[in-house]
Amino acid sequence: MSERLRRVALRAIVQAHKLLRLLSSRRGIQNKGGVPIQDIETTYCTLPPSNQTQNKGGVPIQDIEATYCTLPPSNQTLSDILKGAWLSAFPEEYGVQAGALKHFEDGRVLWAERTLSKGLRGLSILELGPFEAYNTWQFDQLGAKSVISIETNDINYLKCLIVKEMTGLKGRFLYGDFIRYLELCSERFDIVWASGVLYHQIEPLRLIELISKVTDTVFIHTHYYLDQVIREDRDLYSFFVPERDRTESIGHYSARLHFRSYKQTKSGTFAGGPEAYSYWMEKEDIFAFLQYCGFNEIMVGVDHPGNPNGPAMYFLAQRTGAATGAAAVD
Repeated sequence: MSERLRRVALRAIVQAHKLLRLLSSRRGIQNKGGVPIQDIETTYCTLPPSNQTQNKGGVPIQDIEATYCTLPPSNQTLSDILKGAWLSAFPEEYGVQAGALKHFEDGRVLWAERTLSKGLRGLSILELGPFEAYNTWQFDQLGAKSVISIETNDINYLKCLIVKEMTGLKGRFLYGDFIRYLELCSERFDIVWASGVLYHQIEPLRLIELISKVTDTVFIHTHYYLDQVIREDRDLYSFFVPERDRTESIGHYSARLHFRSYKQTKSGTFAGGPEAYSYWMEKEDIFAFLQYCGFNEIMVGVDHPGNPNGPAMYFLAQRTGAATGAAAVD
């Protein structure tokens, strides 16, 4: 691990002090009073990424009790630092037992690779919310020129550093609020990858608007609100509070937003936003506001209104004539 990466990791560890002090005694790296990592509440950074990024609740490093591993170094001991927190199964070549989901074989990335006329090779990518860095790894495998991935969840950021060290991928991981990053960003990217983040926003239109200022191509995977489907499913509807719905307006465009509560503890396996709730958009408003922001070509990969976690879809949106031009989709 490079000295720069060591310093970044140390700062992230300071933010995750609860994790380091309370890691599960089941993982084989013992710590007095340990609890399962899935019971540890994550924290989030609301500042733009920087070398000085801090978070509420941080404590001096000298007050953190270190833990020790008595096994020889391996990919398994590395992943076991966060044992119990992984949802993803690592590719077989890394010899790691972690999560169960085949995220490193994500079909959404493969669809985008086929749909973009030149694929992802040679592109500069801004990834929002990498979670366990599986898409980041795929971008690297497919020959992306550069990848900047911004993670606001402290435990997930540590996961990304572990994946980077284990696999040797070339992406750069930043810890901080990607909304704040986009507000300050003067760089442009060939594509913004926004998978699983739009429906976790408090101001989803604001996110789309900010994305539109740094790219001509965006990939979005998101849930959306479809009234007739959600109201007929008691479990799905129980998360929504219609009395707290509101309207968000940007410029001359306004959209109805639907309040949804997480109703769960934000533990080590949590993959959501920093607040206790978020707002879901309706599909028609997602597409219409993208067009309002200049994305006049939308190519849908999958639209699944019957998704058990709520109606969901993924798609590419692009300004006509962008350099990453897409192939026709049937």
